[in-house]
Amino acid sequence: MTASALLVALLLAAPAVPATRRSPARAAALGQRVELVVRFPPWQFTGAFTVDGAGLADRGVAHDRGSLTGPDGAVVRVLSGERGTLTLALRGELHASSFPALFGRWQVTGGTGAYAGLAGGGSFTATDLGTGKGSPLELQILVGRVLAQRRQPAWRAAGAPPAAALRPVGPAPER
Repeated sequence: MTASALLVALLLAAPAVPATRRSPARAAALGQRVELVVRFPPWQFTGAFTVDGAGLADRGVAHDRGSLTGPDGAVVRVLSGERGTLTLALRGELHASSFPALFGRWQVTGGTGAYAGLAGGGSFTATDLGTGKGSPLELQILVGRVLAQRRQPAWRAAGAPPAAALRPVGPAPER
């Protein structure tokens, strides 16, 4: 079965999920939507990325340690951008015969600069760029939600309530 035939079969077999509307407060509690686009040259582990959403517009160099094609299908991805460094853990969830994982999950594991204190994750899909000469992992789209962990002050006045542990990245929601 070809990769495109497999992808079509999986999409057609996926159960339909009814659309639900989330209240703005619930969406803020889950974090803000973020999208990362990563492009790798054929069969390379260093490429380029862009990130958009959650107040995090950035671009830079993506570098993978590990491989989605390996026995555990796990990658540590380091994104070094103009606004800081973001470290992600990726794990492939679907393997078909000799193909690498084309779908999977990602999670934030660390960050510096604008990415310091981020928490969250989401899902990813991977595909080739259609040249017929590359790998099926050349273009990866990562979509998910992130929150910025609020840093606790070193001290607080006696009787003062603790600050909330998490807050959404970006502007405060309208009231």
